[in-house]
Amino acid sequence: MGNGMCAEGARRPSGFAQLNTASRIVSMWNTLICLGLLIFGVTAMARAAEVSGVDEPNRLVLRNGRVTLALGKAEKGAVVSLVDNATGVEFIAPQAAPRLFSLTFSVGNPPQADAVPHAADGAPQRALPTETRKSEATGQRFTVFSRDASSVRIRLDGSARRSVALLEYEGFGERDIRVSCTASVSDADSLVRWRLSVVFPDALVLEEVGFPFCVVRSPLGADDAAVIGLTKGGVMRKPSDWKVGTRVSGGQPGNLAAQFACCYDPRVGFFTAAFDDRGYPKRIEMLRSPEGLELAWKTPCFTSDPLTLDFDFVQTTFTGEEKPGFSKKPGFLDADWRDAADIYKAWALTQHWCRRTYARRSDIPLWMKSGPAMVRFSRQWLANPKLIERWLTEYWRKHFPDTPLITAYWGWEKVATWVTPDYFPVYPSDEQFKALVAMSRKLGCRAFLWPSGYHWTLTYRKQADGSFLWDDRKRFDELAAPHAVYDRKGQVWRAERSWLSGGETSCMCPGDPWTLDWWTREIALPIVKRGGEVIQVDQVVGGTFPACYSREHAHAPGPGQWMTAAFTDQLQSLLEECQKVERDFVLGFEEPNERFNHLVGIQDYRDLESPYELASVFNYLYHEFLPTFQSNPHAGDKFGMAYCLVNGQIPHTVPSMVMGGGPAILNNDFEEWTGDAFLGWAQVAAYQGVVWNGKFYRDEQEKHDGKASLRLENVAESDIVQVSQNVAVGAGIAVGKRYRLSAWLKTDRLARKGAVNLGCQKADGKWAGLGHVPMPPASSDWTRGSAEFTMPDDATLLRLMIHVEGPAKVWVDDVSLEEVRPDGSATPALRPDTPPDHKLMKQWVDLFHGEGRPYLLLGRLLHP
Repeated sequence: MGNGMCAEGARRPSGFAQLNTASRIVSMWNTLICLGLLIFGVTAMARAAEVSGVDEPNRLVLRNGRVTLALGKAEKGAVVSLVDNATGVEFIAPQAAPRLFSLTFSVGNPPQADAVPHAADGAPQRALPTETRKSEATGQRFTVFSRDASSVRIRLDGSARRSVALLEYEGFGERDIRVSCTASVSDADSLVRWRLSVVFPDALVLEEVGFPFCVVRSPLGADDAAVIGLTKGGVMRKPSDWKVGTRVSGGQPGNLAAQFACCYDPRVGFFTAAFDDRGYPKRIEMLRSPEGLELAWKTPCFTSDPLTLDFDFVQTTFTGEEKPGFSKKPGFLDADWRDAADIYKAWALTQHWCRRTYARRSDIPLWMKSGPAMVRFSRQWLANPKLIERWLTEYWRKHFPDTPLITAYWGWEKVATWVTPDYFPVYPSDEQFKALVAMSRKLGCRAFLWPSGYHWTLTYRKQADGSFLWDDRKRFDELAAPHAVYDRKGQVWRAERSWLSGGETSCMCPGDPWTLDWWTREIALPIVKRGGEVIQVDQVVGGTFPACYSREHAHAPGPGQWMTAAFTDQLQSLLEECQKVERDFVLGFEEPNERFNHLVGIQDYRDLESPYELASVFNYLYHEFLPTFQSNPHAGDKFGMAYCLVNGQIPHTVPSMVMGGGPAILNNDFEEWTGDAFLGWAQVAAYQGVVWNGKFYRDEQEKHDGKASLRLENVAESDIVQVSQNVAVGAGIAVGKRYRLSAWLKTDRLARKGAVNLGCQKADGKWAGLGHVPMPPASSDWTRGSAEFTMPDDATLLRLMIHVEGPAKVWVDDVSLEEVRPDGSATPALRPDTPPDHKLMKQWVDLFHGEGRPYLLLGRLLHP
């Protein structure tokens, strides 16, 4: 491949890339190599250059060694030109109504917090208001733009080493709003740096600042693309083809893992970033407009005091440059998103979250630094701990005897999966769970639990009569309501969530010290005392939670720096208290946010779930600082495994409840029942926001053969029930072959058509239908139905979906899958003795824990 992997300070081992991998995986590796390889090194951001500022009749021009920026005078300071000096490419599109900023206000007078102080390491600390007070409810919101000002003064200032454009705006109708903006260039780097401050009447509340706006030409070239530093980011090809009005955005805290964005073609690219080390809420937006691709930073706030954005928004351009140690190969000098990421990383490396690499952190236990693998067990597994013990002893220890294993458990919550916060005793019982953890610890396992962040489940699983299977509203009102998040109207924040099957959740406010203590004392510590060694603060994507407008909590109302500071306090206190009980404790949270890299030891990552062309942006920036793992892997997904392997993610295997050979469809005769479900089968609780309230049962009275059958029942017209199973390619089925699915079916009531539906997931993550076996009419005795289909060449798994809608009572039994040969004969589809991804998983685990550990766990990603 011409590339290799090396650790910090180590030489590149020749031949390391010559892994004994199956030819298809090698092909995947070559395809994915453009995602980056793990080695030591980072591209520098800055280049020294002369700077200049020129006040022309129609515009003010700033220039450094990289770019030339022009602000139009008739356009009231909007960016009318940004040219890459090396290539002469113009980035800015002509605009009918250009703007530099937008300000969104409402009427009101909220209380304010003092400025947020900083610790010695640069991390923000919370400053609590000395008092809180009620304020008037905010009124209707309105927005003003830079072009609305009746008075605009634009002038030039600076020195031989730094040029500054100063823009002052007044006259926004009858309101006394005054805005000051600066754009500056210096010989210290290749950036244009932007800042803004605004003063306005006490009667107004500033709720959002949009600044700076740029409309980039689209398309830039024949093969243009865009990338944002999203947690589930990727390469967005040809944004010029987007429908006008299409918007892609990312917020921090939230789904913006790193504060930068870029758009580019192979010649040259445009880069923008927020160099914010203090944690202001913000988001970057890309909007396809009729004129081009609009890029703008939006800063939400809630203040009646003058506002100054005391950090830089930056812009520059980039080209593909020759990388040290690489030969000149066609395509390797094209500009791409990594060139933009290199600019951003040069700044990030100076921040407190990059003070120490993972290898040099003293707060990480040795077992975590040794290169563990991971497995996840669901509630169905927990219902029968002996199944877990069997998998660990008969599969894991047999094939991976020396590798430590993180055993993640989903569904450990007392009531149901993701029902919070009445977690204890855990499922199936405290005694069984403690025994499971003790047994697995002897095998080198570390228990990993994911409590659901600050969510408080109010109700769960709505019933036909309007009641709920679980209703915790009374306890919430008595204990927690004063400490919850409050919305702008002064009401407790509530929201429906699909996983609650018609129920609602509220959210506790971490800006209230009660919540921080509650989460540590009442959730985290009880988990650790039951044997948990790793905790993920789940459902706080990128450290976010709803903005709280309470006037009674120890924070200023609305979004602000306090949100970052509060979550920082939570992580720090959690780690400190949990390590008092378990010395080797490790902490994480759902989906990355760079600001907290130094406070956690493991990072949930879901870049494989991107709707765009895959690109591991967070890993490219921060791999040497924090190990990541793919949160939701699929059994048999070799493409996903190869992607995660080359990006240096923690190996995450998917266990099978049935070991050894046998029918491709697990528990195809519905004989085995564990907990509250059939082994190998799962109920779909909701889809696209619609709750599926139908029921399924094990029926020992009515069956086609054996001891039991599957019975599905719906009562109401709106009821839906689906029981499904996935069969991975390689687990008894292969692409390009023809198969026959058959099942024995019986019906009593059947108001609408039902079926055993067949579908497949493709390598690109999309789904396709393959056919169905229809249910017989109502009141039919046992009838055998069947359907034939061919597995597409790009399929990764087969999905069986037993699906019924509306009032119904039906039975299913003895489902079988056969391969249909060209001569018409058929043979049972049988799974092999080991999982289809076993060989690749074996190589991955052995490398990650063994000779590849300095690279795959601790190394840095290099621009290919």
